[in-house]
Amino acid sequence: MYSVFKFGGASIRDVHNIINVGKILQSYSNDKLVIVFSAMGKVTNMLENLVEDYVNGNTDPFISLQKVKDFHYSILDQLFEKQDSIFDKVNNLFVEIERILEEKPTNEYSYIYDQIVSIGEFLSTKIMSNYLLNIGFNNLLLDARDLIKTDNSYGNGKVDWDLTTNCIKSNVKANHCITQGFIGCTSENFTTTLGREGSDFSAAILAFCLDANQVVIWKDVPGMMNADPKYFDSPILLEKVSFDEAIELAYFGAKIIHPKTIQPLKKKKIPLYIKSFLNPHNKGSHI
Repeated sequence: MYSVFKFGGASIRDVHNIINVGKILQSYSNDKLVIVFSAMGKVTNMLENLVEDYVNGNTDPFISLQKVKDFHYSILDQLFEKQDSIFDKVNNLFVEIERILEEKPTNEYSYIYDQIVSIGEFLSTKIMSNYLLNIGFNNLLLDARDLIKTDNSYGNGKVDWDLTTNCIKSNVKANHCITQGFIGCTSENFTTTLGREGSDFSAAILAFCLDANQVVIWKDVPGMMNADPKYFDSPILLEKVSFDEAIELAYFGAKIIHPKTIQPLKKKKIPLYIKSFLNPHNKGSHI
């Protein structure tokens, strides 16, 4: 049975953290894993600014694009040799954005948003897959658009669960698969995004369709706390929480996990663990 791991942007925001994630995954090299990555660091925010510039036309969007390029090429320069094929792969993804920016915006905002902002996850997974291969962690990179099928609700795609289950079971074959969070695809092959906390939701979708034995969401906190550590001193780690308690905590403002992520796991009683990528040997929270 597969375990589904999800790493957010903070876990791969710089070279130090990327190397750390590599070490975590190497410690699970004997397990069957599906690994979901968000965009790196604050790249989603950077791409959202680019979309605003492009749609509003007040600022040259290529200036915002250059910031995204500089961020990624800085990481590539530190992680890879100059002749590595990853440079061409990343450049090709930037060309996809450039082609959009060269035309006047004619589609609705949410459609444009999905086509551009989704590139953040394709960039991160290309880089992470290549890096992991270089350190001896064999993996198969899968395109989330071949796995998660949605309707045409751009910005908040609704999952076609039957079709998605068939696609996931047909494509997830290798012992270590990597794919993008936050992303789906319409029947017309247009990219959609899954809305707030979409990468966590992607992990839950994959786990549900694969009947996974667990989902582990790796964050920069020890687990689910009884209070937000940003605002309260000495919050207590909740080591074990029921699905219903976790949903209730989420509805009342706990940002650690979104209810839509918990629902499919609750349906099949798939345990969810929230662990710290900073202290990976700690127990974390078990939902």
